[in-house]
Parts: sequence; C-alpha cells; structure tokens
Amino acid sequence: MQIRHAMMISSLAWLIVAFVGSIPLYLLSDLSFFDAYFEAMSAWTGTGLTMFTETLSVETLPNILLLWRSIQQWAGGIGVILVAMIVLIRPGVSAARLYLAEARAEKIKPTFVSTVKVIWKIYVVYTVVGIILFVLVGMPLFDSINHCLTGLGTGGMSIKDSSLAYYDSVNIEIVAIFLMILGAINFTIHYKLLYKRKLRPLLRDVQVQALFAISGLFILILIADLSKVYYPLEATRRALFQVFSAITCCGFSTDVIANWSDISKLLIILLMICGGGAGSTAGAVKLVRIVVVFKMLVLQIRRALLPRNAITTIKIGETSFSDKDVLEALLFTLVYLVFLLVGAFILMWLGNGSMNSFFEMASAQGNVGLSVGITGPSLNPVGKVVLTLGMWMGRLEIIPTLVFLANVALKPFKRPNTLTE
Repeated sequence: MQIRHAMMISSLAWLIVAFVGSIPLYLLSDLSFFDAYFEAMSAWTGTGLTMFTETLSVETLPNILLLWRSIQQWAGGIGVILVAMIVLIRPGVSAARLYLAEARAEKIKPTFVSTVKVIWKIYVVYTVVGIILFVLVGMPLFDSINHCLTGLGTGGMSIKDSSLAYYDSVNIEIVAIFLMILGAINFTIHYKLLYKRKLRPLLRDVQVQALFAISGLFILILIADLSKVYYPLEATRRALFQVFSAITCCGFSTDVIANWSDISKLLIILLMICGGGAGSTAGAVKLVRIVVVFKMLVLQIRRALLPRNAITTIKIGETSFSDKDVLEALLFTLVYLVFLLVGAFILMWLGNGSMNSFFEMASAQGNVGLSVGITGPSLNPVGKVVLTLGMWMGRLEIIPTLVFLANVALKPFKRPNTLTE
C-alpha cells in the first residue's frame, strides 16, 4: 500500500461510516436521508452542527438515538482509522500509512498499533473520569454519559436544544471546559503525564502554552465586547466558556451566538481557525502550525536585521523545523483558508450574511459545531453539501480528500494497461 492508497481509503472510510451512521437517524427521526447523512457526518467528524433545529427538537428523540449520536462523536474524535486498527487492521506498513493518512503523526510506542492501544486506554480512562465528574456536579447520569462522550471527543453535540445553557450551572461548565481542554491536548503529553508521571512536558509544551496564551488574550477582548450587553461577571462567564469551546473545536454553547456583535463573532471565527493541538481530538489548522507561521514571521524580521551569513532556524521546544517543514505549514494554512473562503462565498451567494457565512463555514471546516443559525433543515441543499464537504475535508486536513477526489475525477480518463507484442 502506497501513501496515496492510504489517503484514498481513509477518505472513503469517513464517507462510509457517515452513511452507516445516518441509517438509524433516518429510521428513528423525522430527518430526510440527506439531513440524516449530514447529521452523521457532523457526528463522526466531531463537528457538532445539527439538523435538529427550528421545528425539530433533539429532546424529542429516543434515548437510544441520542446515545448513538454521542457514541459516533466519541469514536469519531479518536478517529475512524484508530477504531479500525484496534478491530480490523493487522500491524504493518499498511496500518502505519493509514494512521498517517488520517492526519496523525504522534508515535508514543515503537509501533503505530501499540501507539493506538495506548491512546485508546488513555481515552477510555478520561471518559470514565469525565462521566463521574459530571455526575458529581449534579448532572443526571444519562446526560453525563452523553456530554462526556461529546465533550472529550470535542464534538459538542448535546441532548438539549440549548446545549449546556440548559443546566445554567457554573460547575457543569467548569467540568466541560476541563474535558474540552483534555481533548485538545496531544496524546503524547497525556502519555507522559499518566504513564511517566511527568508534569513538566505538559507545562513546557508549546501547544499547551499557545492554547492558554491565545485563549487568555481573546477572553479579555471578548469580555470587553460582551460587557456592553451583560454584567461584567456574566460576560466573563460566557466569554470564558465560548472561547475554550471554539479553540478546542468542541462546540458546546452557553449562549445564543447569533445575537452577538460582529466583533465577537469574528473573535470566535479566528479561534475556530486556530484549533487545538496536533495529535488531539481537535480539528482546524492546529496550534503547532500557528506557532510555526508566527515564528517564521518573527524570523524573517530578524533576518532583515542580521548579517547575511547569519544562520537562523525555527525551533519549538527541542524540535528544529527545516525550511521544508515551514513551507508545508504555510501551504496547508493557505489551502485551508482558500477552501474556507470558497465555502463562505457560496453560503453568501445563497443569501446568508457575510459574517454569518464565514462563521458557519469556519465551524464546519474546523469541526467545531458552533452555529449562528444557518444550519438547519431549511438550508439550501447546496449549502448542506458545502458544509458536509467542509466537515469531511477539515477532519482529514484536506490533502487526503483532494487525493481521493482527484483519483475519482481522473478515473474515467485513465486507460487500462494492455499487453502489446
């Protein structure tokens, strides 16, 4: 198996699991099959955008269907290929390439299969802990199970129409923020923390530092803007939760963001583009790329001030990044933004406002799930397709899906090999 084959298999796997996941949703709810497929794709990719809006209430669904949505988000957060590697795929080169094709590169153990097993053990332990924490702060057991599955998987689907705003509990919001942050941190850090009993890697990890530095800055700005509408304490509470929900790509909500000002929406859009740590359950551009691009900008300024023969490199922690690594980060960020712009322009062409269109597309492509009300059964089918493609491409970090689409598009033009005398 070559890497392009792995990319195609990985891309196709996400389309297939969304199809399988949509069947119970179609049979047990009032969704059309297309809307059920959208819902399943949103669940598996850990996005959280839902069709249960407007006249359709998620609270009317049977418990088995609510749990099915949550399990999809929990499994999708860890990755379809990681699920398959435990059950179906044998160890070897093919398994390693499939692992890499799903936009994962961390290698905790000597082999990728043993790495996957460790990740799953950590994931399950955190899930149990999260359920217990939610129960301890007063959330019913069934609600705790569902919100832990979707919170740790940074999916954000809720069993309540108003998400976590339904409970109006500071303690529940604190537990949710804790789980969202856990989900947005690289599993290598979790391994060192739990297995090696080392706290230093967590504190010195550049992605963790960036997560809290960016969040802290945006929280202050958002508090200033929300204070025009809410009392300072309430503005702080809402800003704190929504900022971490956006940057961790979770999508839980405690407020109606559609009513926020354009400045507040723009702040959330920027956070949804940043995303969480690489090697986590979060999506979007990833913090390590943001740090690399920022350091490259600083380095270019330094190079202009230093002698021509000065040797400069980009170093993050103990890792040095070559010019090739920097170029890859810049190219991915550029491609990501281009697809974001194209999707947003299509939503605008369908009659949605510019800021709301960018918000909804950033949420879909970043696998976040926060919404300003565009997503729903009444959305134009073209808009549903755009958001579905955004969720799918964003989950696989675009390149594997482009390889898949290119091979599918070029297949009719490829001539079969024939033997000639």
